[in-house]
Amino acid sequence: MPHIRMFRLQSVLSVVYTGAMLANICFGWLTLTERLQGFVFFSLYFFCSIQKWNWNLDIAGIQVINAFLDYEDELLADNAPPPLSLGAKMMRIFIPAGEISLPTVALLQFLLLRYVPCTPPFILSMQPNCKNKAGFIVVQLGVHMFEGWMFWHMMLAGGCWVIYVLFTGIVSILSYFSILNNHRNQGRLEHVYSILSADSNLGKILQILPSIMLCIPGIQIITLYVTLNHHSDIAMPGFLVFPLIAVNCGMNNVLAFTLASFVNSASEKVMESLAKKASGLSGKKSLIKRQIRGCSVLKVKFGSNFIDRGTPLVVQTFCINETVSLTLIKQGKTVH
Repeated sequence: MPHIRMFRLQSVLSVVYTGAMLANICFGWLTLTERLQGFVFFSLYFFCSIQKWNWNLDIAGIQVINAFLDYEDELLADNAPPPLSLGAKMMRIFIPAGEISLPTVALLQFLLLRYVPCTPPFILSMQPNCKNKAGFIVVQLGVHMFEGWMFWHMMLAGGCWVIYVLFTGIVSILSYFSILNNHRNQGRLEHVYSILSADSNLGKILQILPSIMLCIPGIQIITLYVTLNHHSDIAMPGFLVFPLIAVNCGMNNVLAFTLASFVNSASEKVMESLAKKASGLSGKKSLIKRQIRGCSVLKVKFGSNFIDRGTPLVVQTFCINETVSLTLIKQGKTVH
């Protein structure tokens, strides 16, 4: 089908284009400042390439979304929708902001390339003495439009899973826990929780989290460093892309990881609530207790680790410390 062939073409172009960026940063004719500036864009492209790659058309991400919809049908059958929590209210602001930021960053990148065509690590910066070559204006425009299109479809493809599977999924799980704590039908409660504990860490979430933990803090460090120390070296309005990315990365580290850490603590409370309710039941009490023991505490995992309450603070402290260290090194001062 044409749209499948186009998707696969975009996936291959994403990998090739990202690899060319890395080669330009490592082996190109760039200064240290230009390499740092280029690393910001490379990290974004690298992250989006990981999320976008799906040659075999794996439907795991869609299955996660469908599973959440099934849980809602089951849980809300005899219950009114719960009131919005603070986290859900914050996500109602964060998710639209992310949806607006994705095309905005692509537009700012296009404007940056129009004002400064040799911005690393993009195609024209791969030429030696790029700034001394005026080039053909139509060719430059075509190259910039191609790169803008690449950034646009990669950002949308990568951001789709992060926003609608990871962020929305975490908020949904926390909302389900709120319903489960007040659920009166013990048998249905155990059934839903057992399904939730079996499925919550499957699919696309396992692929998203490691790449977020690897890429987002690094992007925040470099964008903060460029914003603080090289604002005079980058033309406006293209410079605005760096503080915008830094703010989005900071919001991700604080808000998303904090909500993800709530999954573990909320799951423990649900398990305690299940055990108390089971002790007060009559009839098949032993069977219900065995079913409860068969349910595991939910954790938002990345590899063999999981996100707890201290993860957001640790990540943000690391980003700030490394940014300050790089700034002091640039100024020739000793880092203690």
